[in-house]
Amino acid sequence: MGIALCNLTRMERGETWGQNENLTDAVGRLLEALDAERLAIAGKLGLQVRTVREHYHLSFHVAMGPIGEMSRTLHVRGEATFGPTSLETRYVTEDVPFGLVPSALLGRLAGAPATLHESGIAILSALYGRDFRADNDLLPALGIETMPLEALRTLCRDGWRGRGLR
Repeated sequence: MGIALCNLTRMERGETWGQNENLTDAVGRLLEALDAERLAIAGKLGLQVRTVREHYHLSFHVAMGPIGEMSRTLHVRGEATFGPTSLETRYVTEDVPFGLVPSALLGRLAGAPATLHESGIAILSALYGRDFRADNDLLPALGIETMPLEALRTLCRDGWRGRGLR
């Protein structure tokens, strides 16, 4: 969400733009703040997950550091990853309803509010003129909104099989 939101006009205008060169220090700070919310949610659910810095380090073989620096290293190497050239990109139309919306819900349920996630959903919904929360048709079927926190922790740890479901 952070890269797309901060480069939305490029997408809307159909520009060719490199993600590594446009993941600036400020965008990197946003990504790391979003990551802190994600890590807090995982912690409240008894899970340990990789940080965004660890992901960059392990996936792209760059030295650990701020995400802006890590991304600059990729750009200097000439590793071009181009960003979307249209607003109709899965980075928003799929990732917001099926990535950010569930993350924000888990944050509310776990007592680790994801303010930036919630704000991003609201801002992107306004920019697109659609309700990205309503686009997620899976969450109502899962029924986790009314699930007790301990049941949610068990589900996160053991999956649906742990609940006797296949």
